[in-house]
Amino acid sequence: MNLLKLELKKTNFKAYIKAAVGIFVGIVAMEILFLFIPKIDSPTEMGMELFTEWNGILMLISVLHFVCFGILAAVISAKMIIGEYSGKSASVILCYPIKRNKILNAKCTAMCVFIIISAFLSNAATTLTGFIVSRIFGLDISGSIADIAVKAPCIGLLVGFISSAAGIISVTIGQKKRSEPAAIVSSFIIGCVLAQCFSAAYNYILPVMAAACAVIAVTAAFVYGILKKDIEKLEV
Repeated sequence: MNLLKLELKKTNFKAYIKAAVGIFVGIVAMEILFLFIPKIDSPTEMGMELFTEWNGILMLISVLHFVCFGILAAVISAKMIIGEYSGKSASVILCYPIKRNKILNAKCTAMCVFIIISAFLSNAATTLTGFIVSRIFGLDISGSIADIAVKAPCIGLLVGFISSAAGIISVTIGQKKRSEPAAIVSSFIIGCVLAQCFSAAYNYILPVMAAACAVIAVTAAFVYGILKKDIEKLEV
């Protein structure tokens, strides 16, 4: 717990909070555009059903959330792990009279907690904003509001877990390459692959996302073991 508090103090989370707010604002803008697309184009065109159903809108904003927050998770992890273990302060960190695994656990826990909370709040606020906008402008979006009210919080949590897991996987790749950009690019690729899976089954977004979360969580747990071994092998 003390190590976690230390990581929270020494990491500039104010900058990441601003980034999370920026992501939220950007996704809200995109969501409003999605809501008005049927008013601009013919609703009978192929693919337009995504923008006329709450399930489709929810899928689109969820995809945007885990791609963006997955990249943010990679950025945070890269700075906290790759930046510190590969930078000038590496010799100081590696000489701490504390097990390296404990320090690494604290860093990853801090990142995961921040990403899960931020993604959940952003996803929930975005969904609520979309509902309010649709009511104000009388937009005809099909789907049960009660159903979406149940799905949205669950999906928000899943988005947070997927994003943080993607951050761990990508930072492991980046650590292997000793490159922060490699971690960020890896996270973007993971997000794009998952986006294709979700877009193909948006009517079943909750079970599909839950299954994807389980798979990526198991993968992240396995990859995290590789990251630990890599950190243990580092020399002063």
